[in-house]
Amino acid sequence: MIPKNPLSRRNFMSLAGATGAVVMAGCSKPDQPKTDIITPVEILARHHGAIYRAVAVLEEIRGGMNARMDLPPEMIGGTVEIIRTFVMDIHQQMEEKYIFPVFDAQGKMSGLVGVLREQHAAGARLIEILRGLCDGFSAKDLEKRRTMASAIHLLSRMCRAHAEWEDTALFPLLRSIVPPKSFAELSSVLYRTESELLGQNGFDEIIRKLNGYENILGIGDLASYTPRAEDLS
Repeated sequence: MIPKNPLSRRNFMSLAGATGAVVMAGCSKPDQPKTDIITPVEILARHHGAIYRAVAVLEEIRGGMNARMDLPPEMIGGTVEIIRTFVMDIHQQMEEKYIFPVFDAQGKMSGLVGVLREQHAAGARLIEILRGLCDGFSAKDLEKRRTMASAIHLLSRMCRAHAEWEDTALFPLLRSIVPPKSFAELSSVLYRTESELLGQNGFDEIIRKLNGYENILGIGDLASYTPRAEDLS
């Protein structure tokens, strides 16, 4: 469970508050965070990497369904569950509880943050549709296959764009509006929250499961994505 009050009131006001605190973010202080501390952006970007891999698995499944291949139902349902648990219960909750409010308080990127919140809700609806379709799924069921393929495409398209906008427009601004001390505390909060929700080595376990599905689909090696000369002709 996410801690209700991970930040002290004083530090939260520094994190999300006045313009004067933002100016001080550029000042050198004795308690400035150490360079070896993993940053909030690094934590969230690592999440995006896992999400991209899960979406790539779903895209390969979609391709297999279009070819009318019978894929292991547990692989389809397992990938959807990884996305539901990791994306909805962890990544999105961390953003909505700790990241978006920082921009709200500063009155920055309100349009983008609004769209990101809408997409969180849209993603939840698509994931629930996929979960329902996974029950008793067969690639021979043309109507269900088409519906699942469409839902996968919509989710994949939105997830990739969502993460790309965050990585290129939202997250780069985070350090500039959060004072160094509060930035370091935010890092600790996100890291601790991830550990509590995923458990020890939980992130590595997610990657291990995804890699198992990737191996089944023949994309378990990064080199498998490299176009061959005959693919380009």
